[in-house]
Formats: sequence, structure tokens, C-alpha cells
Amino acid sequence: MSHSLKSKLLLAVMTPLALGWGCWLGGQHFQMTRQQKGHDDLFLQEVSEQILLSMPANLTALGDGPRLRLPTRPSMAGRKFDALRYQVWILGRDRPVVLSEGAPTQPLKADFQPGFVVTEVAGEPWRVYAVTDAGGRIQVQSGMSLSAMRAELAYWVKVSVWSGIVILLILGMTVGLAIHWSLRPMNRLRREMAQREAHDLAPLPSAGLPREIRPLVDSFNLLLERLSEAMRGERQFLADAAHELRTPLAALLTQTQVALRAGSQADARTALEPLVQGIQRTSRLAQQLLDSARVDASPLREDQPTVQLPDVVTMVAREFESMAARRGQTISVHAEPASVRGDLDDLGILARNLIDNAVRYCGEHGRIEIACGTDNDGGTAWLAVRDNGPGVAAEERERVFERFFRGSHGNGERGSGIGLSLVQRIAQAHEATIDAGEGIAGRGFGCRVRFTAAPDNT
Repeated sequence: MSHSLKSKLLLAVMTPLALGWGCWLGGQHFQMTRQQKGHDDLFLQEVSEQILLSMPANLTALGDGPRLRLPTRPSMAGRKFDALRYQVWILGRDRPVVLSEGAPTQPLKADFQPGFVVTEVAGEPWRVYAVTDAGGRIQVQSGMSLSAMRAELAYWVKVSVWSGIVILLILGMTVGLAIHWSLRPMNRLRREMAQREAHDLAPLPSAGLPREIRPLVDSFNLLLERLSEAMRGERQFLADAAHELRTPLAALLTQTQVALRAGSQADARTALEPLVQGIQRTSRLAQQLLDSARVDASPLREDQPTVQLPDVVTMVAREFESMAARRGQTISVHAEPASVRGDLDDLGILARNLIDNAVRYCGEHGRIEIACGTDNDGGTAWLAVRDNGPGVAAEERERVFERFFRGSHGNGERGSGIGLSLVQRIAQAHEATIDAGEGIAGRGFGCRVRFTAAPDNT
């Protein structure tokens, strides 16, 4: 289950604070427990000394038995003085002369020795302090039960815990509000994106966005721009493809109607021959359009297998032997070991279009040379197709790779303008380069595609 960015930020901020507060509370508890004895001892000592100093000088003249019983309030957590019990003794007598409310009548410190001691009073452990005057006649004993001392410690720990919880809650609400306020531009951007139409590829507004978020929006806008360009290209491609198909289909319809009106078999045959040629051209155009759509819809993966270029070249060249034979052309293949990483079907389309282009525009009784191999350093594999036909004008050699561009071919062959554009796109997808130039013996047209050789190339 995914969490919102706000929840993750709040958790990331509050978790260290809560852990830090927990560690601080543990340290405080340890420190308070460690210092409690010293604080309580100091409290008992100061109270006892103050009581002793407040006694009248003629206290020893009083008779036996308590003469004064001071009332105390019930012990309450956090009020240490309420838990205090004290006695004032005239040494040598068996009863105190001053007694606080709730203090026992027997001595809190039975040996009457000055100082601190933990003793048992009425079956309960007490911490007791005794102090005697300079004349050794009067002694004040004061003490608190250990349970009261622990209750006081627990009270202050509880106060610290609840105070910390309240502070953490207030801090959490403050941090949550700050995060919510900081994410308002993103929420506004999200709402705007949700309200957009499906084909609205306008850039997202980046004004007012946090500096950390703006690079993400800028990257998204760049992606939208590329997507918009791709969609424009696809729309243009569909429009051009529809235009290209409209002319041959109209010609096929006309030739079919002529064949149907033919008065004799010879006339029908004469009308059907251009029909067959038109069907072949239309079939080739449809195949190239399908190949183009396939290349666009199938981006290369990083883990491409190794493809042997000699196998691809030999297989594709055989497909054109009968076509070349009808034109009186000769095809020679010189395939040296060369391997590249890529898509076998795409590389077959690349080789097929290069050879098809050479066969179609080389002319009658032309010569076509197909070769592949590797450079001397073994780092580059290449595929080359050359012919000795009319060739392509020097100023048009770069443009022949544009989609639907038709050069001024000397043999009058009409092409679709798709084949070499497919070659370029497949080469780019394989990070290959294309060199276009002259063909055989300074005549015709030639293309050389250079790939990065696969590591297992020998």
C-alpha cells in the first residue's frame, strides 16, 4: 500500500523527534532516579536544621510527653513537604516534645545517632535524618517513607511524559500544516492535470513551484514536448500514407475497370499486366508502412542478442535474386564475419530496404554489390550496398533519408520515399551511422552502415 508524500514527510520528521524525545526521557528518568536520594537527603537535612533552630531555649524545661502536635495535610504527589514527618526529642526522655501529624510516637531513628539511615517504621522502609544541637540536649528527627519518595518520582516522570506528548502533538500538527502548505502548489498542479483533456499536451505551469519540484515539472514538460512532436509526426505520417495509398488504389480501380470492359482476352491481358504491377507496388508500399509502424512501436531493449550480419545479408539477398534476374541485374555478396547486438527483424528490414532500393534504381543490366565485415581494430561492424546505376545527385544524398522524399532518379522508377527513411531510423535505434556516397567505380549510389561490433565478434 502506497503512502502519500505528506505522510512520508511527516513520518520522516516526527520519527527522529519521537526517538530523540524517548532517549531524552530515558536519560531523564535515569538522572532523576540517581539524583533523588541526594535531593531528598538535602531536603531532610535543611528541614531538620530549620526545625532545630526554631526551638525555644527553655525547651528542656518542659515536662515529659508531647507538648505540641503540628497538623499536616494529606500527602499529595508533587508536594514533598506533605509527606514529611518529624519529631523533636529531648535526649534522655522516652517521648518527643514536638510531633508532626501522622508521625509515630516511637523514634524514627532509634539509636539517636546524628546522620542518615534507612530504617523500618511501622513495617515500612523510611529514609530518616537526625540532627542534635551543639549542647547535645535536643535532637530533631525527620523522614519520609520510600514509597512516598518513589510516588514523587513517578509523579514528575508522568508530568514529563505527558508534557512531552503534548509538545510532540503540537509539533506534529505544526509540521503537518507546514507540509500541507508547502505542497499546495503540487496539489494545484495535480488538480490542473486531472482537469485536462486527453490530447492537451500544453506545458505545465511551473510558476510558484518549490525549487526542489521545478526540475521534475521541467522534465515532464520536456517529455510532453517530445510526445507532442511525436504525435505531430504520426499525424503527418498518417496523412502522407493516406495520400500515398490513394493514388495507387485509384490506379488499380481504373485498370480493373478497363480489364472488365475489354472485348477480347488479349485486350484483357494487356489491361491486367499494369494491374499486376500496380498491385505489387501497392503491396510493397503497404509492407513498408507496416514495417515503419513496427519500428516505431518496438523500441530496442538493452539486453539485445547478438546478430550475425553475414546470415542477415545472405538471407535477404536471396529474396531479390528472381527480381534482379528479371531485370538482367547481377548481385554479388561478399560477407565476412561481423556481429552486432540488435533486433534480428529490424536488421533484416534495414538490409531489405537497402537492397530493394539498389535493385529498383540501378536500372536494367546493372550490378549490385553487397558486403559486410569489421574494421581492422575489430570495434566497428559494417554493412554496405552499392550499385552502378544513375545514382543520386550530391545535393540530394542527405535528403534521401527523409520520409516520403523522392529524388530525381534517372531511370524513371517511382518510389514511396519510405525505404531509406526506415533504414535511418533503424540505424539510429542501433546507435549506428550511415554514410551515403557514390557506388561502384564512381557511379551509382552506395550506403555504408556502421555498427558497434558485439564483444564476441571474432
